[in-house]
Amino acid sequence: MKLVLLSQDLMLASRVEGAARQNRLTVVHAADPSEAVVACTDDAARLLLVDLRLPGLDIQELVRWVRHCREAKLPIVACGPHVHEARLAQAQEAGCDLVVTRGHLDRDMQSIFQQLLVANQEQR
Repeated sequence: MKLVLLSQDLMLASRVEGAARQNRLTVVHAADPSEAVVACTDDAARLLLVDLRLPGLDIQELVRWVRHCREAKLPIVACGPHVHEARLAQAQEAGCDLVVTRGHLDRDMQSIFQQLLVANQEQR
């Protein structure tokens, strides 16, 4: 099972790796949205984590493409600094399954992943 991480932040990637391992996930890193969409088409992909600080990111377009390219729903988590209220709101409006601040993600990453994986498994 795979977690797709759309981010250029190496510190975030390191923390995600640890939490992903605890949930038996392999992390696939994507540096731009097109790479993330391709990675999400893999049937082994179980979760997409999007760093809203990614330069030039159009979260609405990304969500639209991911939803279009997959038959099974893939949970999408977006995270960003609490001071980027507009970006967090855009992610919510775009249809991300969960939108959290970086602080919230850092504190609860493992449980967030676990909850979304369980919920997604029940939907299958």
